[in-house]
Amino acid sequence: MSAASPSAPRRLLARFRQDAFWYRQRGAALSFAILALMLAALSVIVPQSFYSGTNLSNLAGQLAPLFLVSLGQTFVLLGAGFDLSVGAVISLTSAILTLDLADPVKIPLAFAAAATVGLANGMGCVYLRVHPIIMTLATSSIVQGIALILLPTPGGVAPRALVGLASGSFLGLPAGFYWIVAGVVAAIWLMHGTGYGVKLYATGQNPQAAWISGIAAPKIRVSTYVISSLAAALAGAYLTGRLASGDPNVGSALGLDSVLGAALGGTLLSGGVGGPIGTIAGVLIIGILNNGLNLAGVSPYYQFVVKGTMLIAAVSLFRRREAGL
Repeated sequence: MSAASPSAPRRLLARFRQDAFWYRQRGAALSFAILALMLAALSVIVPQSFYSGTNLSNLAGQLAPLFLVSLGQTFVLLGAGFDLSVGAVISLTSAILTLDLADPVKIPLAFAAAATVGLANGMGCVYLRVHPIIMTLATSSIVQGIALILLPTPGGVAPRALVGLASGSFLGLPAGFYWIVAGVVAAIWLMHGTGYGVKLYATGQNPQAAWISGIAAPKIRVSTYVISSLAAALAGAYLTGRLASGDPNVGSALGLDSVLGAALGGTLLSGGVGGPIGTIAGVLIIGILNNGLNLAGVSPYYQFVVKGTMLIAAVSLFRRREAGL
């Protein structure tokens, strides 16, 4: 299919730049309002234990990997995709980073492996037209198997540099806080500070119209899976450094949580609406809810029930009412 006149892409991009910024982020406002209510409730229920310096420091450390993987998942969802392989990529990263190899070899190898998984997911979904759930579920099984082959049981030694970057504190703030800030800033800049973000919104809302208008929509969609896998690799690197060892199952719980974090932030699973700003609120809602339930003495088994209910509620609440909106 041939592209339209050279001015067509400019017209389409201009249209999306002229759209109200907060219209595309309309779910984020509600998410931050829910977050504020939760914080107010916790100030009454468990004020001392929740707002203690020790608890907040632990919370930042626990949320850092979820922030990173959820931000990557947000890009895939904006492109009307879905990535269930991120948990396995985290586990594979942890396994590779504890291999008996030199640090300058295994660190790039881990991220190259993650990028390869993302590229395979994107190519399968976009060019082979395999449904994203089926494609990423299949690669998740393959990648998880490779992680277990490389590291059958938890162990190994993490690169010393990662241990230093993922543990301890700086200027009174835990290391996890800086990983969160770096991930959030990078995601917001890529989404809202570059032309790539505008093209991704256009692709997610109507990929065929974007393609006709001159945007390489298939390549944009493939790139979102690569971004998601690289974000998962960062989460895996952080967890490996924090644990100072490897774990072939360390990412198993983060696959669904990453989708939930993005969905609670107002990113539509149908694509084109939402973004990393809302994901900030979504991840904080998950983390603060889990932390609050633990402090209140609620059984952790109830958290699975709560998360499933929240995902259904988020998908029902944040949905596209009209085509292209």
